[in-house]
Amino acid sequence: MMKTDPLKAFFEAGEAPVIDQAFRAATMQRIARRRLQLGLARAALAGLGVFVALLLLRPILVILVLNLPATIGQAALMLTATGLVALAGYCLATRTVHLPPWVQRLL
Repeated sequence: MMKTDPLKAFFEAGEAPVIDQAFRAATMQRIARRRLQLGLARAALAGLGVFVALLLLRPILVILVLNLPATIGQAALMLTATGLVALAGYCLATRTVHLPPWVQRLL
């Protein structure tokens, strides 16, 4: 019993099939849509988790903030603001979505 060589059969089959660009675009669109849906679901779950954690920690945080001296509260506010500005800068610097020209002029 002889086995056929798959490589030999491939070359004897003739020309390679033509690449269907419409099928390729539709497939890539479905993949991108699925990735977007998964990313949005992860972000929503993370946001919900942070919200629940802050909601559960609220009584402790209120007591902590009300008992802090004013200078520590101001320092915490400044550190929070600095962290948010740094996070916004990092997000702008590493973005993969191209912003419209009018937004780029503002930055």
